[in-house]
This record gives sequence, C-alpha cells and structure tokens, in this order.
Amino acid sequence: MENASDQTLTHQIFNIGRNVEKSWTPPPTNVVRIDVDGSVCHHLQAACGGVMRDSQGRWLLGFHKNLGLHGVVEAEIYAIWLGLNLANQMGIRKIQIYSDSLDAINAIMRDYHADHPFREIIGKTRDLLYSDWSVELHYTSRRNISCADYLAKQGHDFDADADAFLIPSVSRGCLDMFLRDRMVCCA
Repeated sequence: MENASDQTLTHQIFNIGRNVEKSWTPPPTNVVRIDVDGSVCHHLQAACGGVMRDSQGRWLLGFHKNLGLHGVVEAEIYAIWLGLNLANQMGIRKIQIYSDSLDAINAIMRDYHADHPFREIIGKTRDLLYSDWSVELHYTSRRNISCADYLAKQGHDFDADADAFLIPSVSRGCLDMFLRDRMVCCA
C-alpha cells in the first residue's frame, strides 16, 4: 500500500502530511470528494455528517445521522464510514475523503487489538477502504470542511434510531460556506 516516488515513501490510501490544503480544493476529474465530520455535544450525544462534491465543486449529496452515545473520535470514524458506505451504495468508484480528525485517521491506519473500544467501526471502515475501488483519506482543517461540520451538528436534531438523513441539494444553513468554497476553487 506504499508508493515510492521522487525519493519519498507515501501511502496510497492515507495521504497525511502531503500538501495540506489552504482552502477547499476540488478533486480531480471523475473523482468525488467527501468531506466528513463528527460532533459530540452534552452528555456524549454524537452525530456525524458530510457532503459529496464533484470536480466542479457541485453538491452531489449531503448527509447526517444521530449516532447516540459515543465519544468524538468514534463519531469522526463513523462519519468516514458513513461517507464511504453511501458512496459505495451510489456506485462511486473514485473517492477522496477529507476529515479534520487526525485521531480518527490514526485509529483507522494503525493496527488495533481485539479489545480496542472502537474495533467494530474501525473494522467496518477498513473493509470499505480496502474494497475494490480508489479511495484516498486526507486530513484538512475544519475551515475546509465547514459544510460537513454544519451537517454533523444538524444530525443532533434527529432520532438516533433513524437511518442517515440524505440531503440532495445544498442545505440553506451551509449555502454561504458552499458558495465561498466554489468561489475560491472554481472561479
């Protein structure tokens, strides 16, 4: 899973430390970018959310889900898993996932023991990551995934037993953030 180019060893899925983006950047042509985030509020009530966009910065799908009682790292891992799972269901084969949680990315990257508290969601996420498709996992700042952050917080307002709520067009609450991203990247 590693690649040597220009005398540097890089991982083909986990692109940590490469070029950290300064602002939201679109994926290459025929690749879908999925920004994801987790949110935990009072009493460990967790939710996650995300947004899928194409190479022109166009909104493909937003989503959020109330997760119930979980910690923040687990919520971040659930966000990554949910984004991958939805992309898989939609038949998307080339994906870039962006998260602002190095803890979640590290948990997925590293070997974990049978007694790890997040082993189930880490295992499910790894199964999807290593499926027969092209997936890259990137770290970015919260500012660059502001729509996903907004949607994750919205997930708290829904029933924890419900499926993920899918948002087919730009959510009014993140319209300004979405337009800012498009103006920076695709002007």
